[in-house]
Amino acid sequence: MNKKLTALTLVVILALTSFIGCSNKEVEENNVVEKENYVPVEIETVQRDTLFNSRIYSGRVYANKEVMVMPKMVGKVESVKVKVGDTVKKNEVLFTLDKEDVQKQVEQARVAYDAAKANYDRTKEQIENAKVSFERTKKLYEQGAVSKAQYEQAQLAASETSLEAAKKSVEQAQLAYNQALDTLNDLSVRAPISGVIASVDVDEGEFASNAQPAVTIVDMNKIYTQVNVTEDMINQVYKGQEVTIKIPAATEEDLTGKIETIRPSVDPRTQLYPVKIYMNNKEDLIKPGMFSQVEIKTDIRENVIVVKSESVVEHNGTSYVFVVENDKAVAKEVETGLDTGTYVEIKKGINEGEKVIVKGQNYVEDQTKVKIVRGE
Repeated sequence: MNKKLTALTLVVILALTSFIGCSNKEVEENNVVEKENYVPVEIETVQRDTLFNSRIYSGRVYANKEVMVMPKMVGKVESVKVKVGDTVKKNEVLFTLDKEDVQKQVEQARVAYDAAKANYDRTKEQIENAKVSFERTKKLYEQGAVSKAQYEQAQLAASETSLEAAKKSVEQAQLAYNQALDTLNDLSVRAPISGVIASVDVDEGEFASNAQPAVTIVDMNKIYTQVNVTEDMINQVYKGQEVTIKIPAATEEDLTGKIETIRPSVDPRTQLYPVKIYMNNKEDLIKPGMFSQVEIKTDIRENVIVVKSESVVEHNGTSYVFVVENDKAVAKEVETGLDTGTYVEIKKGINEGEKVIVKGQNYVEDQTKVKIVRGE
């Protein structure tokens, strides 16, 4: 009895297992999950921007002005008022020459001038008296009381010829005196411009020459860098154009300069066109002689619709971009303009705000179902 019951139980279990297995198989066959087909893409929103090409040129920095100061005469240096690195204002004394000999010349010239002036005053007084005497002699001559010789002698004494000669003597003496004073003033050698002392080549006790620079001053507030531009670029630059300048030795920040001069003819040594670009240097960080990198922008397109260059697909000579509309790729024919290699100008075909496929565009066609996996 027990054995029969056990066998029957086993048969029932096997039957149930077989039924359940068949049921699960039927469920799986009837509930097949349909996989979704789409192309993953990355997009960017179409915007307006400024596009341009650019060239990088290397140059060197120069001071706006560099003046070599020399005394007007040879003389012994009495004192030096400045040293290298000092900032000076225009007309500030740089050094002085010994005044002893020149001071003597000034005194001599002053004495000569005083003497000439005194002689002029004396001559003028004499002529005034002679004129009064001549009037009396003239009346006597008309009355026959004096001879003609006395009349002519009185007339000659009243002549201003001697006064004119005395006046010229005063003028010459005054000129000599003024020159002596100028020479005395020139012994204090002054700065012709404001700037920074770049070199001092005189010492106290030495003789300074008017043929050799004693002090050099550079104007550091405004400096310029010079670059040499190729012939294919020279007609694309213009006076007043702003450029970006990098001077790594002075600052990590980008600087802005303006083109001041463009040489109209080629430099025969380099066969290039020198261009001067001025910039401010208020903090004196930039020093003459430093190297510069100048970026000159050309072909500037302002406020234009731009997309990434790789988003444009070429087919049979026609340019397309794909935009996403209702989860589908839609091909749009476009007219392109300036291509910088990174971005390209779109003249017509799409509008600002559309979603352009920038990755995955080579794997879709018009109306292909897509899924945005990256981008805006």
